[in-house]
Amino acid sequence: MRRLLACAGFYLWLAPVLTMPAYAAPSLVGLWFGQGQPGDRQSMYLDRLTADGKIHSRFRDCRGGKPIDSTEEGSWSLTGSTLTIQVELHNGQFMPRTDVYRLDAASPKDFKISYLPLNFPYDERRVDEHFEMPPCQLVS
Repeated sequence: MRRLLACAGFYLWLAPVLTMPAYAAPSLVGLWFGQGQPGDRQSMYLDRLTADGKIHSRFRDCRGGKPIDSTEEGSWSLTGSTLTIQVELHNGQFMPRTDVYRLDAASPKDFKISYLPLNFPYDERRVDEHFEMPPCQLVS
C-alpha cells in the first residue's frame, strides 16, 4: 500500500512537469529600439508591439546629420519561431506588405530576429515608455 501511495504521489508531482511547454519565449509585447537596416547601418527604429497584436514603428534615417522620419502601422504575430508583421500603413498611406522574420533569440531585455528574404539580422532592446530616438548627430 505504501508503495502504491508513493507511486501515486510521484506521478502527481510529475504530471505538471510533463505538461509544461518545453520553451516559452519571453513576451515581445513592449517598446523596442534597434539600429541598422539593409544598406544603411546608421538608421534607427522604435517598434511598439501591443498585446492585441498591433505594431507601430517609427524609423529614422540620418542624411547629412538631418533626420528623415517615417512611420508604419500594422499587426504582428508569433508562431513558433516565425514572426510575421503585416504592414498596413506607411506614413499614413495604405501600402500593405508582409514581412517574415525568424526569431533567433529572446529575453525580457532584448531579442534577435532575421529578415528571412535577406537573412538580415536585427537586434532590438527593450526601452522604457519615455525613450526617444537619439538625434542624428550622435549616430552619424
